[in-house]
Amino acid sequence: MLKLENLSLRFDDDQIIRDVSFEVADGELVCLLGPSGCGKTTTLRLIAGFEKPEAGTISLGDQIVSSASHAIAPQKRDVGFLFQDYALFPHLTVAENIAYGLSGRTKQQVKDRTAEMLRQIRMQDHAYKYPHELSGGEQQRVALARARAPRPSLLLLDEPFSGLDTSLRAKLRRETRDVLKDRGVTAIMVTHDPEEAMLMADRIILMRDGRVVQTGTPEELYTGPIDAFAAEFFCEVNHLDGIVDGDWIKTDAGRIPNQNHPDGMEVDVLIRPEAVTLGSEAFDKALSQEVRVCSVDYAGGASHIRLGLGDDLEPTTHIHARYPGPFRAVTGDRVQLNIDQAQTFIFPKQDNT
Repeated sequence: MLKLENLSLRFDDDQIIRDVSFEVADGELVCLLGPSGCGKTTTLRLIAGFEKPEAGTISLGDQIVSSASHAIAPQKRDVGFLFQDYALFPHLTVAENIAYGLSGRTKQQVKDRTAEMLRQIRMQDHAYKYPHELSGGEQQRVALARARAPRPSLLLLDEPFSGLDTSLRAKLRRETRDVLKDRGVTAIMVTHDPEEAMLMADRIILMRDGRVVQTGTPEELYTGPIDAFAAEFFCEVNHLDGIVDGDWIKTDAGRIPNQNHPDGMEVDVLIRPEAVTLGSEAFDKALSQEVRVCSVDYAGGASHIRLGLGDDLEPTTHIHARYPGPFRAVTGDRVQLNIDQAQTFIFPKQDNT
């Protein structure tokens, strides 16, 4: 459906996009994910035709729509775009906003398609209202309907839920995904929220500094990060320094089985909080030792526990655990720490050659 090959773009002396390549299949919902300034929105604008690459190509189907020497105008690409601020026309009603992109059709076709989109977003009673009379969630629905009304072959969404409060964002996220998947819409969505990407996407493209770091399903990226950046981006992690000693890696939390790293190498050991289990006895896990409870904070569905490593009464090295429900312990208690190796990630230190 869509193919980007070795795409690059520079603004003055800043390299914004660096050799970006990926594909999107027909009917697939893909999220471009990464921190602010990593090139997500610029990549989306290149696909839409608002920017022209300095190198590489963009193809829709079997047609090259962008290259350094050739670019098809945005309005001729059959691509819909949902802007972050929705960009609704304030002087047009809801129905007129939805109908805006339906030029070239008969009046009856425009009327029928507008009515169909109003039904899909359940806003038939708001057809003659103006954008300023709508809530943020209602404006988002209208913007989505307007982008989809011409039936584009590809829909681009630039952080469409960022301006909404938490509960409304979750609700509209579910509704939007249901609409796109039920109707087989091919879509690319930009977000900096890893939870949003995992809930929305069939596949995630993780970006950093204008490059693609890793591509895969939400499960693949969460359970098999390619480097420390990918591991940290999806969840808080515990950092431990390690050094390889034969079949083991020595850390402040004890020994961890070596994962084929050469003897003597310094490594970063990253452990997700949910990989840490606590109890009165050791389990058959990657490592186990007794630790000191330094604090317990209850936050609804889980307790966040800070654990001190070593025998000191005031430990200087800590590890954090996330325990389902209330954790019945007080500061100073000693508990058995167990770490699940499946959620422990080991990478060479960045200064290691």
